[in-house]
Amino acid sequence: MKIKLTKIYTILFGVSLLFGTFLSCQTEPLDAEQDLSLDSNVLANKSKVATFKWPACENELSSEVNLYAGQNILVGTVIVEVIGANYEITYKLTNSGYCLAATHLSVVNDKLDFPMNNGGNPVIGHFEYSENHDCISSYTYTVPTSKGTYIAAHAVVHCVSDVTSDAFAMALPDQVNVCVAAKGVPNNYYDINIASGTSLSGSYGAWCLDQDARLDNLDCFTGDVYSSYEALPEDKFENPENFGAVNWLMNQGFIGQDSQGLGDYTFGDIQIAIWKLVDDSVCVDCEFTGPFNNDRVDILVAMALEHTDFIPSCGDDVIIILVPTDDKQSIFISIPAPCGNCEETAFGAGCGFPGANWFTWFQYGNVD
Repeated sequence: MKIKLTKIYTILFGVSLLFGTFLSCQTEPLDAEQDLSLDSNVLANKSKVATFKWPACENELSSEVNLYAGQNILVGTVIVEVIGANYEITYKLTNSGYCLAATHLSVVNDKLDFPMNNGGNPVIGHFEYSENHDCISSYTYTVPTSKGTYIAAHAVVHCVSDVTSDAFAMALPDQVNVCVAAKGVPNNYYDINIASGTSLSGSYGAWCLDQDARLDNLDCFTGDVYSSYEALPEDKFENPENFGAVNWLMNQGFIGQDSQGLGDYTFGDIQIAIWKLVDDSVCVDCEFTGPFNNDRVDILVAMALEHTDFIPSCGDDVIIILVPTDDKQSIFISIPAPCGNCEETAFGAGCGFPGANWFTWFQYGNVD
């Protein structure tokens, strides 16, 4: 099984005192901008908090809420489970275009207990639990249930754009559940469905990578997920160094194009070229490939091998490899390569704070 960096973080409270002595030979008033900047990180006292006007909200109890970045971009979920005397609170990204760079969590007995500044906005730096991350897709905190039922779950998420980076691979789910809907269909070798609950959920055209195993119509499997640009299981593929060439091949739209004298390229030509590139095998029965031509296949392989260093970028597709855990046939799908770089603030959806920001909190409750 492929393992990514999903951590369980158990917090033990400690006390740290920070002493600072600021000496000056003269005193000058802060200007308005400086005052606002400082005030944003100064905790409001209890008497001030008691005067805050909270926005109207139907506070429905929740054990799972959406995680929104930039107020309206759905990037994942925050899931709360009770295990013994603790909560396990999990940030789980379901949008493969983003990864977790940091998380901050506050769990309190009353919404008035959230760390807030004088403007009524949460002070993230004073949340009780926090951790920086190396661009991962999931993270779990373990928190005593005695802390309360009011939860503010903040995250910093980064866009993922470099498909060769560890960040891109880490943003993919560890595993997916797959069922074959059809085999030997036009335009690809398989039609498959990936079960809900991950960033890859949905229907895809898929291609076969291994003639030494079988995967039949209506078969289902759990598969480990790999980017075609990360380290792959040892000895699983004869020529893993050619996945750059396969990525190039899949981005050319060859199916239906004229081969300059040998007829149009078919999906069978593409499938057999894939086998030659990474499986180092020749199709024997070819029962599900449909029409193909060995000369056209050789042309495709030769062209692809001139592009073994190909890296998909914005506007291209990138190959994602699915390796069954029960020794069925490995396959791949293609997804759009992500575009751009960005950083967004994200919060678990719920009710608003008194301040002007869109930041939110929710209250845990077992709704099953």
